[in-house]
Amino acid sequence: MRDGHRRWGLGDVVALGTEQPDTIERIEVLRGGHKADDPGLFGPLPGVRVGNAVAYEFELPEWVEPWPGRARLERVFVLLDLGISMSNPCWQGAVKPDGTVIDIPATEEHSWYVDLITVDRSAGQYVFRDLFIDVRVPTDGRHYRMLDLDDFADAIEGGLITLEQAVSGLRRWQRFLDRHLHEGRYPSGSWTDFPPAAFAPLRRLSAPLAPPVRWNG
Repeated sequence: MRDGHRRWGLGDVVALGTEQPDTIERIEVLRGGHKADDPGLFGPLPGVRVGNAVAYEFELPEWVEPWPGRARLERVFVLLDLGISMSNPCWQGAVKPDGTVIDIPATEEHSWYVDLITVDRSAGQYVFRDLFIDVRVPTDGRHYRMLDLDDFADAIEGGLITLEQAVSGLRRWQRFLDRHLHEGRYPSGSWTDFPPAAFAPLRRLSAPLAPPVRWNG
């Protein structure tokens, strides 16, 4: 299956099977952010799309330590309509070239990290840019942890994002929370649809999707 993926051309489609009504389309992804010191876009990265859902991959550098049994290959999933990106990070720690040490608690091995993003498309290429707001979503019964709302406010105040981008982002973020974490008005004991069911066919695909592109930090 892996070799079959590598023979696809950009924009090619492949049937997922008779039980799956959608097809999988090969795409390219560029990723970046809106910060003033953003280094620019990273990519193009190999990706695939099924309907409203995208998955793409990149390889982490050797100074990153993956969780036991996992490679340094990060697969990221995107809900195109909501502009939401997420992954179950493959790494448990790192020692950066400048000596900075990062340790991830063992409790986070199966947690997901979710980002609000902007989505732009040109032909078969997608550009995803981080829009500051994040949430860490565990899968062991703990509540989620919202992050970086202050960075979002600073970006508006500093003119890094437009008012239109901010308004759209907040509306899309609330729709994500309602559809996938808490559908009702009051908290419940489980997530509504998380990880999103739309990602199921993409999560089943063999890795790597194509020869990986390495991110060097």
